[in-house]
Amino acid sequence: MRDVSDRIAARPVPEDYGLTAEDLRIWYSPGRAGVVLALLVTAGLALSYAIDGSRQSDPWIWGAALGLLYGAFFGGFAGLGVLVLIHWADPLVGRLWPVYGRLRLYRDALQAARETA
Repeated sequence: MRDVSDRIAARPVPEDYGLTAEDLRIWYSPGRAGVVLALLVTAGLALSYAIDGSRQSDPWIWGAALGLLYGAFFGGFAGLGVLVLIHWADPLVGRLWPVYGRLRLYRDALQAARETA
């Protein structure tokens, strides 16, 4: 019984980090934002290449289809680059947005408490 109470006492409390219940429901997360931006970059580049391909081809549908495939291929690489950039810039977001920075610290402390338990 004492072991359970020790684990509960060692668990971090959001109020110790200056967080409220509303702060725990922040919409931003680097994974979610990265995936959305990666998909937007991929779709935008694919659409751009499809339009360009349809203008340069005599049967426009073949040019559009090939341009869409070509654009989706290169857009996928660009989207992955954006995803990595979002994850790399996440500590900078924490510095610019103090509430998110405190939430990151709280989540890191929770993860550390789970690993030790």
